[in-house]
Amino acid sequence: MGRGSAFTDLQWLNGLLPEITSARRVLASADRLLRQDGALERDIDAVLATYSIGVERLMKLALGTAAVSRGEGWPKNMGYTREGWGHALDEMDARLRGTISEAVAAEGWEHQRLLESWVCTLDNDPVWAAAIGALPNYADAGRYHHLDQIRGGEVRSRSSQDMWEEVERAAIDSSDALAAHYRRTLEGAAFEPFERELRSAVADAIKRWVAIICLFGFHGVLGEDWRVIGADALPDDALPVRTLAGCDFL
Repeated sequence: MGRGSAFTDLQWLNGLLPEITSARRVLASADRLLRQDGALERDIDAVLATYSIGVERLMKLALGTAAVSRGEGWPKNMGYTREGWGHALDEMDARLRGTISEAVAAEGWEHQRLLESWVCTLDNDPVWAAAIGALPNYADAGRYHHLDQIRGGEVRSRSSQDMWEEVERAAIDSSDALAAHYRRTLEGAAFEPFERELRSAVADAIKRWVAIICLFGFHGVLGEDWRVIGADALPDDALPVRTLAGCDFL
């Protein structure tokens, strides 16, 4: 707990610290699941479920901590999807990026250009954009897609595989090396090395998002308490953070 924290000792001990630990461990588990060898069909539901839990926890920690640092108190509607919280990860992502962008745009930060390059990366990463579209769909409705088929009637959800294919396509389209490897598989090269590279590329993009959100804390962008929380939630192997091409303003 930092000096001058807006949280009480009890809130740190019984709320923040266990939630930070949980978010870091769940995200690490999701990362391992996605990087392991084997056909993705075997792991897709576990990957989507674990990432959706970890990302949601980290987002709510960041947004809630920032609100408390601004003197607004912890948001009381975090459990309601209809209000842009709950499992609405895409809406929370937009809210979090907006909060960060507004803070960085105020300027005066010691490493202003670095922070701007991270904002640019968060706003323009096509793999993260596809992932944050898939995760809330799965968390809110997609996990019941096959049960909906049994029920009959109109089915609005999408299968896990359909949702994840958009993430993979974004990774392939945004990487010349990955696209070239994919073309070689179409020409007869073994598929397993390509799938391993593809899974790692998506895992790298998600881990970069996690790392950037946590590292903003070192610079005080989300308030003083996020300095401690972001440091605790940062993945052990997150550094260095590579910004997107075109976002390197240093």
